Parts: sequence; structure tokens; C-alpha cells
Amino acid sequence: MRSLPAPRTDVAPGRGVDQLWEVSVAPGGAGPYVPGASAALGPELLRRVVGFVVAGLPDARFLWCEDGRWTRCALERRPGAQAQVAVVLSPLDGPPGGLTAREIDIVSLVALGLSNREISSRLGTSIRTVTTQVERLLKKLGQDSRAGAGALAVDRDLIRLPIPGGVEQKPEANGTDSSTDSSTDSIRVLDIERHSGGAAAAGLRATARAHRPGRSRRRETLRIATIAVGGAFAADGRETAQGAALAARDVNTLRSDLGQAVEHVTVHIDPLDDASVRAGLAALEEADPDAITSSYASALSSAVFEFAADFGRTFLHTNTWTRSVAAVREDPGRYGHVFQTCPSEPTYQAALLSFLGGCPSRGERRHRLAVVELDGYGCAVTDDTFEARVAAVGWEVTSTHRVGLTVDRVDDLVAEALADRPDVVVLSHLSVETAAELQNAITRHHPGQLTYHIYTPSVPGFARRIAHDPGGQVIWSTVTGRPDDPLGRRFTAAYARAYGSAPGRSQASAAYDQVRMVHAAHAITGSFNPAAIGGHLRESAYRGVNGTYLFADAGQSVTGYPYDSVDQSLSQPTLTYRLSGAGQEILAVTPGP
Repeated sequence: MRSLPAPRTDVAPGRGVDQLWEVSVAPGGAGPYVPGASAALGPELLRRVVGFVVAGLPDARFLWCEDGRWTRCALERRPGAQAQVAVVLSPLDGPPGGLTAREIDIVSLVALGLSNREISSRLGTSIRTVTTQVERLLKKLGQDSRAGAGALAVDRDLIRLPIPGGVEQKPEANGTDSSTDSSTDSIRVLDIERHSGGAAAAGLRATARAHRPGRSRRRETLRIATIAVGGAFAADGRETAQGAALAARDVNTLRSDLGQAVEHVTVHIDPLDDASVRAGLAALEEADPDAITSSYASALSSAVFEFAADFGRTFLHTNTWTRSVAAVREDPGRYGHVFQTCPSEPTYQAALLSFLGGCPSRGERRHRLAVVELDGYGCAVTDDTFEARVAAVGWEVTSTHRVGLTVDRVDDLVAEALADRPDVVVLSHLSVETAAELQNAITRHHPGQLTYHIYTPSVPGFARRIAHDPGGQVIWSTVTGRPDDPLGRRFTAAYARAYGSAPGRSQASAAYDQVRMVHAAHAITGSFNPAAIGGHLRESAYRGVNGTYLFADAGQSVTGYPYDSVDQSLSQPTLTYRLSGAGQEILAVTPGP
């Protein structure tokens, strides 16, 4: 598995976003062909794409230099019967990693397993010169051995094609400094070279099409697209869109004459409607943004999450589903540009346990707890350890009910959940309408019942949908929320002036932070390149309205205070609220067991 890429120091400011080409390889013709004789994807590079296909590789990365122009190339085989390859070209100012062109050639030959004598023969220099160059190269790379340098070259994609002299090895019979071994057989880039000039490649023809052409000049604005969820989640979508738009307005108002303006695009997607998802993703692709911000659309629709992976631009979301973080952690090569700007489901559980542990004791009798939760989609509080954790704070679970996005027989479900007279009913759902319907049914069946919601009361409109219960309490927690501090109050006032009403507790300020965070990364790196922006996000902390964003974990999600992190300065506060006729208040909580 590839490790997360290091921050890119070789990206030229203003060189633009990577170029993406779709290449079809099929029998016919005499060798590679590119319509229009493009300088970006010429016949020699296409020959390597053919070799990639013949070798049967799923993906590969290498350096390419033609007419003095250096490029980082990434090839990925598309699924399907025909040979379709995505070719991503990342323009560079020169050889990467602080190396010279000659050092790139040498490290490529070292990775091939050649001795100093063989390298000198290929490069036409003396053995002594090569020996000196290898020693200098090892020092630059921080390696003690040739094997380490070769492994680093593969890991950092420093191998350049074509390999000087080809890849057919003739190791010295009695050489003592050759590192030739069978490990070179597993280097994918070498397989490309071996097959690009073979008989199997001779009868294949490659046709290239610019899928999203690279920019020929520096764009005048940083284009950020925001996905606003619709349908049953339209209230949240409106908050997301307005919070992001407010951030773009503030950036454009406050930037200096030399700063980059933000061009903001909003795409509305009903994540439960396949046609809406397809149309929205097509609109995103057409908009060609430099980065995408979103709430939890990628939890409700896997197509959104997979689009974000394939599109290759920086993607920020508040999808709390643990499987999304796991995907980034397990496959950083595919999902390394995806960032979760809030903690995940386990933090919801920790906040609930902390609340339960703070409830007054009932003597010998344990408190009782019933749970009604949405099955999947990133807001679950139960797992295999839940009942034991609840017992540790003096409670017992009387029943657990997992439901879908809608509930047909709400009163029957609520009656069943209330049958054992629980002290607290936990309601975990993303739909405001469904959560309010469940709350109203509880009020009808058992006035005065204490309920604990996950997230949904943060959405504007929830309080208007529920029946007022003078004797009851509605408690809820959210893992990304707007605290009542100077930043939160200033944002609330600005939002109210712009849109005529106060924002909700979560998504408006989260979307505001996402846009400001992307702009800050771009302003510091001076680059539109997703690798440069993502590298800065991974290596830096950003203080926003909802707290501090630090993507130190391999899953690239932030931590919550006080349950995930004891350092409030490097995390987001996990907030618990009380809703009553008098309004909302933030409860003071401490970590539970």
C-alpha cells in the first residue's frame, strides 16, 4: 500500500491543475497515434501507455521529460472490456525532489539494479564520476545504501522513462557493487519499458482524448464548488450553500490586490435520487473546480464519494461515516485528496456516554436506555461494545431499533421503544422530518420523556416541527458545531445580516470553514494543484468557526475535544445542547469513562 504523499515542493506556482487524458488502446494501425499531434501527449509517451496495457498493470507512476519539459505521469486502467487508460499529467518546473536531471537518470538506473560500471557505460561517463554522483545522490536522499535509494525512487515516483539504455539487464559476472536482484521484476515502471517496444505492442494503436484539458494559463480565480444536499435534506443543503457563499464573499472582500479571488459554484444534489446525483456530478465535472466542499452527500450516495476519488481534486466533507475514513486510511493512493472536516461516529457515542454518566444516580436501580437509530449513513451510536460501555456508567439498554431514512409506522415503533419505560430515548437520524416525527410521537405517548438526539436538532426548522412539551427535555450533540465564542458570534451576526435569519448549529459554519481553509492552503502554496493544496492541509492546522482542523490521522479526519483529544487548541469541540421553550444552550460536559 502506498503511503500518503509528502507535501509537494516541486509544484510550480500558477502552473495549473493536472491534465487528464483518456486513452483507448486497440488493435490496428502502425503504432501510437494522437489526434492533433499534441505536444502534451506525444507518440513516445503514448508508446508507454501501450506498454502499460500490454503489461496488464492496474496503475503506475513515473517521470517524463520531453523538450526540456518535466511532467509527473500517472496511469490508471479503467474498468471495462476495452483497454481504457486514464493518463494524468502534472507539469513540473524541473526535476523533483531537489535533484538534477542527471541524478534522476542515476537513481532510475540504481533502481534498475545496475552497478556503477554499467551506469557509466550507459551515460558515457567515467566510473569515478558515477561513483561520486551516487555518493552525492545517497546523501541528498538520506539513504545509506543503493537498495534504499532504489526503494525510495520507486516510493516517491522518481523513476524517469525512458530508462537510459533500456531495461534489459546484463549484470556483471564478478561485480561487487551491483544490487541486481529479482526485486526489480516487481517495479511496475520497468514493466512498462519492457513491453512498450515488444511484439505485442507493435499491433496496437492508442487514441487519446483530452478529458479535462489542462489550463494553458493561470486562472484568474480559485474555483470552489459546493455540493448542497436536497430533497429531504434541503434545509441542511441551504445552510451549506449559504455558509460557503458567505466565505467566498468574505475572501473576495478582504483579499489584497495580489490575492486570489474565489469563484464559488453551488451544485444541488438529492442524494437519494439517482438521476439527481448523475446530473449533479455531471455539473460538477463541467464546472471544473479546483476543490469541492460538501456536507454528508457522500455518506448518503456512494456515487458522490467515488466521483470525488476519480475526479482527483481536493474534496472536503462532513460525512461522519467511519467507513469513509477507513477508505482513505486503507487506500491513500485513491482517496488521498479526501478530507473529513469533523470527527466520526465513535465521537457521538463518547458524547452520549459522557451525558449518561453525568445523570443523577437512582440508587440501586440502573437507568434504562432505548435507542432508535438510522441504519448506516454515518450517525450510528451503537456497536458491539455499546451495551458494555453503557453498563460501565450505570445504565442498561432496554431495546435497540434500527430504521431506514423513513419510518412507516412511527407510533408502533415508539410504543415498542417506550414499553420498558426508559429514562432516556436516543434518536439518531439525519432526516429532520423523520427525527421530528419520532419526537412528536414520543411526546404523544409519554409527555415529559427525556430524549437525546444525534445531530438533527442542529438543522434549522427542527424546533418548529416538534410539539412543545413543557415537562420534557430534548438534548442533542453534534461533532462539528458552532460554539458561543467570539468567532461563533461574529459568524452568526454576519450570516444573519446576509440571509435574514440565524444559522443552524452545524453545517453553515462548517461550510464557511471549508472554503476559507481551501483558500488559505492555495494562498500559502501559490498553487492550484490538488497535491500541493492537500499537502498543506495535511501539514498545517487551521482555526475556523467550528474549531481547529488538523488532519494528522492517516484517515485525514479531525479530532474532537474532549473525547478524541485532550488538546482543545488542536481539535474541534464536541458540543452537547439542550433545547427547550426558552431556546438552546450548550451544556458543559466532561469525558466519561
